[in-house]
Amino acid sequence: MTTTTTSDALVDVADYILAKVAGLSTTEISKRGRKYRFVNNNFQRVREEDKHLVIHPEHLEDQVAVVSAYGILAAISPDIFVKHKNLCLIILGVARALEEHHWYEQENSSVVHFASSKGSFDPALKDAALALSKDVTPDHLAQGYNLLYCSKLNFLHTDHHIGSKLEGHYMRLYVERYFGEEALESPEMLSALKSFSHWANIKGLLYKLGLPHMDVDDDLQKRFSKFPDPPAELSEHVHSRFPSGTSKYSMTFKAIDNLAHYKYSRLIPYPQGPLFDSRWLFELCADIARDPARYHLRSKAKKLSPNPANLQELSQHWKQNLESLLSLVSMVTNTFPTASGDFLQQNTRIPPLTEDLKKKHHDYYQQLLDVAAEIEDYESKDWAPEDIILRMHKGHVVSLYDEIERVKNRD
Repeated sequence: MTTTTTSDALVDVADYILAKVAGLSTTEISKRGRKYRFVNNNFQRVREEDKHLVIHPEHLEDQVAVVSAYGILAAISPDIFVKHKNLCLIILGVARALEEHHWYEQENSSVVHFASSKGSFDPALKDAALALSKDVTPDHLAQGYNLLYCSKLNFLHTDHHIGSKLEGHYMRLYVERYFGEEALESPEMLSALKSFSHWANIKGLLYKLGLPHMDVDDDLQKRFSKFPDPPAELSEHVHSRFPSGTSKYSMTFKAIDNLAHYKYSRLIPYPQGPLFDSRWLFELCADIARDPARYHLRSKAKKLSPNPANLQELSQHWKQNLESLLSLVSMVTNTFPTASGDFLQQNTRIPPLTEDLKKKHHDYYQQLLDVAAEIEDYESKDWAPEDIILRMHKGHVVSLYDEIERVKNRD
């Protein structure tokens, strides 16, 4: 019988662990039914492998990205090269440019290096891909870059490049402009754009779109100095909406600000107490507008900001305050129906006016009912709004209008 010393056993265990660790660089692992692959020195979830763009920037003469893109398109539909030839030329041409200029995404598994890919390309597929790519024109490239810009705007505002259907005002506008109205409902168009939109570098394109305060190094700036600038309307759209992950703050801010512009806002009392103080919301929204990269849902994962915000901590910190302000919006809009437009009436974030909500804020809700009844009485006598305000206004009562003006002009 052979005996094993403790030290020998430890060495064997160490060798076993090292062998396993070494294998991780070349093998895939599964966890809870999800598959992960070691890509770019990190384990990343594998999604729809047939849509990954394979690149080989060290050997551009092989045009691996073009052949890979062609294979992805061919898998969508056998006649896609006939039905949507211009789209295919756009995708082939841009795939080549992404590979050549290192404009591809590096923070996820949507782009895979040839060395990490499986198998080899069918020679017949390569011949067909290279033959078709000869028809790519500068217009195809320009259109492709604009579509990528549209997809990154979608990512900035919604955390999705395309969505379950073709989404985003400018994405739909440019698709219709380039391919016609029927393309908006084309499943082949949707599938192709879903793949294509993920291949380009998120940080690089958001940087080109003018997103401020990004964590951008000299290398990325140099690489994307050659990337064509976006149309002005796309750059201007960056600040049209708050970044993904912050919509509840944006919506509450807009709701309160809209109510402050209601014709009778000078008569609507504003509830007192720290939970109804809206200064934090206006200050937070101002900071989000100033530095949207910091507050994006994927800011840390995508390294968009040098100081990414922790949205979960932010949400927990202001949870009660936000709920109180939304309760205020609910009570005011339900008591004064004409104060809310479609924006407020159709928003599911605003809680319904339940009996529990009425009881919780009984005294304040009764104040609202009294004011609404008095306004209705004067309106029934054909009084003009300005006359009603002059008659009913009480200088010692802080109104909704007064509170919001105070917050806006705090400096």
